[in-house]
Amino acid sequence: MAGLIIIGGCNSSTNKKSESNIIVFHAGSLAVPFKLIADGFMKENPGIKVLLESAGSRECAKKITDLNKPCDIIASSDYTVIRDLLIPKFTNWYVNFATNEMCIAYTKKSRMADKIDSLNWQDILLSKDVSFGRSDPDSDPCGYRVVQMFQLAEKYYRTKGAAEKLLAKDQQNIRPKEVDLLALLE
Repeated sequence: MAGLIIIGGCNSSTNKKSESNIIVFHAGSLAVPFKLIADGFMKENPGIKVLLESAGSRECAKKITDLNKPCDIIASSDYTVIRDLLIPKFTNWYVNFATNEMCIAYTKKSRMADKIDSLNWQDILLSKDVSFGRSDPDSDPCGYRVVQMFQLAEKYYRTKGAAEKLLAKDQQNIRPKEVDLLALLE
């Protein structure tokens, strides 16, 4: 649903970085692969250190636009973050390199896990016995995509008012980025 994006040269006009460092801001969902990539790169290039900083995609962009933090590469989980917040002042290009999908994640131990299906998931999530989390729509693309998904589901399933009810439920479980929800799930 959301494309993963890398751009280069962000904020290069004000970048006062050391020649031996590459500063990478990346979406939290990319933490594991980017650590592997950075470790491999540093092994092959021992004089260069890759500095990784993980946050929600919009938060990564705001570090560049609002805080003027130096950055060489930003990897976003939504191309619109690059298009809308960084072009043309901070970069003039980006590359889509992957996509992902939205899902409802649960474990075998989750309440009503044995009952949830493609037709009743809204009712299950709205059950008083079930709580769920989502990421913050103001800082993470997954967060605003969940809002859109609930709205689209309301239309698709013809469940008037369901999106509003889902968005109002379990506000205490909203986290800055989707990877922060894994601890709640576990």
